[in-house]
Amino acid sequence: MSQEEKKTNDEEKTIPRPEGYTIVKYAFGWVLFISMLFGLVISAVLIVAFNDYFGETAGWLVWIMLLVIYALFFVIGCKITEVKVNLKITDEGLEQTRLSGSRIYPKYRLIKWEDMKHYHLYGKGRGRIDFLVSVKDDMNFRISIPLLPLFEKQKDNCENFIAFRDDFWGTAPDHDVHRAFFG
Repeated sequence: MSQEEKKTNDEEKTIPRPEGYTIVKYAFGWVLFISMLFGLVISAVLIVAFNDYFGETAGWLVWIMLLVIYALFFVIGCKITEVKVNLKITDEGLEQTRLSGSRIYPKYRLIKWEDMKHYHLYGKGRGRIDFLVSVKDDMNFRISIPLLPLFEKQKDNCENFIAFRDDFWGTAPDHDVHRAFFG
């Protein structure tokens, strides 16, 4: 491979985006659903297979095994859906550019201010760091970052997320997009 080909391939791999906020996020809802589904199926198979072995004396061991299986699938799902994105708040709207990670997220997404209904500053769930923008005729925009980062790619992820959230909170009312507290 010549030096020119190598240089072009390297330039395609990295996208320089110094402006905006770089955040590592994952698809929390999908991870929870898939881990529960696979965990339930595998747990049922293991309970049937080892029912005679455990009997009634070690029933608590079966429950511990189930929790370990669910946790394992949850951690694997978080790693599979993890993506590093650059978020930029512009006069046109909210831009998201995928820098690396899972391909279930689009390479580039622009949500215009007029397409936004409202936003939930702390998401709709409890116990995790979350942000949600409701979009009129498209899929909602959600940022979920892990509450307990096991394989942290970026040390300042929470600080970047909080800075983005505060900046969005300050900019959104200027474009007639308001915070929703319920629903």
